[in-house]
Amino acid sequence: MVWIIIAVVVAAALGPLLWLLPTERDRVLGNLRTAARRAGLVVEVTHLPKLNAAAEERVSSGGAAREAKIDCTAYRLTLPRRLPNAPRWLLLRSDQENRHVPGWSTLKPPMCLPTEQAPYWREIGVLLDTLPGGCIAVEAGDRHISWYGRERLDGATAAEVVGGVRDGLAAIGELHRALGSGPPDDSQ
Repeated sequence: MVWIIIAVVVAAALGPLLWLLPTERDRVLGNLRTAARRAGLVVEVTHLPKLNAAAEERVSSGGAAREAKIDCTAYRLTLPRRLPNAPRWLLLRSDQENRHVPGWSTLKPPMCLPTEQAPYWREIGVLLDTLPGGCIAVEAGDRHISWYGRERLDGATAAEVVGGVRDGLAAIGELHRALGSGPPDDSQ
């Protein structure tokens, strides 16, 4: 009887400690985020608006409006210098058609991107389709290029996924830099 009481007390003491141990998913996320920081990327846990949200995700049963969002992580590549003339955009993976980048959409209508930059968008589309790790959105600004995703390995190592993300962001940054070095464009 004494041994049963001792076993219960030990189990009660060790139970919370075992609960605090990281899961396999926690270890994968830790490895990915550490590899991203070592590769020079800034890591931020954030959320994005959900484009194709169901009705119950947009309105509560009481009729209150909800913000449908997707929890994700952003890996940001800081550009070497500010690009004031480069276009700022956010493309989200979507079933909605986009004339220049199929399979990707903008947040607000018009869902089309500027037509005078069609070659730029074709090259961006090719790069977007090669980004690994569960990419759900990509953003370009005047100071950074960001990858948003669910952080998946898909059979690769953390270093391979992060390397693919970094290389893809760097290639998008080069296209962005080339477009941003031109004269100011007032149509944007």
